[in-house]
Amino acid sequence: MKRTLSTLALLALTALQGCSNEASEDTKPTSLNDVNSTAKVQEEAQKKQVANAPAADKSVPLESYVEMSSGKQAMFAYLAVDSMPLNYEKVAGQLSQDYRSQSDEFKKRDMLAAMKPAIDAEVAKAKKGGYYYMSIDDRLENYNFDNKAFPHTGFSEGGYRYFYDMSDYKLKFSNSAQYRSIKVADENLAREIEALRSKGSNLETVIYFYVNATELGSDYAIAEITKVKIKEKSGKTLVEI
Repeated sequence: MKRTLSTLALLALTALQGCSNEASEDTKPTSLNDVNSTAKVQEEAQKKQVANAPAADKSVPLESYVEMSSGKQAMFAYLAVDSMPLNYEKVAGQLSQDYRSQSDEFKKRDMLAAMKPAIDAEVAKAKKGGYYYMSIDDRLENYNFDNKAFPHTGFSEGGYRYFYDMSDYKLKFSNSAQYRSIKVADENLAREIEALRSKGSNLETVIYFYVNATELGSDYAIAEITKVKIKEKSGKTLVEI
């Protein structure tokens, strides 16, 4: 009898250990490989989305481009090309401090209803355009004689632009790599630019671009650069790419 009970106890213990092992397998944390795999899938989906985005029309005259100088413009440029349903509450919160601070839900709902037509109008306006330009400070580095070019740090990999008035919505350039080195083969022109660059605050970079996609899971608008100009602060264009 004792032997039978011992055998049963041993079987029960073995079964419990088996259950314990199964449970530990089920609750095992996600491995680094799983995380990397998910990130790779998202990266590939992002690349596909950008690749399928409409290309900029290079025949659009630069005079038709609208200056982007605020986060509000960046937000509506983003919303104009985003494939997700428009989140009116989020947009209203970005636009209105009164809306953000309102604790009465009925008043908040009335405020949102009043703001919706203006939000829709701004999105519709952005959809008709999409072509913008912005000016940034001089980001040229010293002239590289081997490459006959000025490295430009304003187009660094992973870089983005944003505005202080509404910094949540940011801008990334899908083809920034080709502007990280500004070719200037003409030695006289290179001397002129180097002289201005070395004195500091004498140059500016004007970027012309077309917003055509968004980054998955974020508030980044993706844009294709169509033209870059290196200019004197006085307005004279020195290089146009």
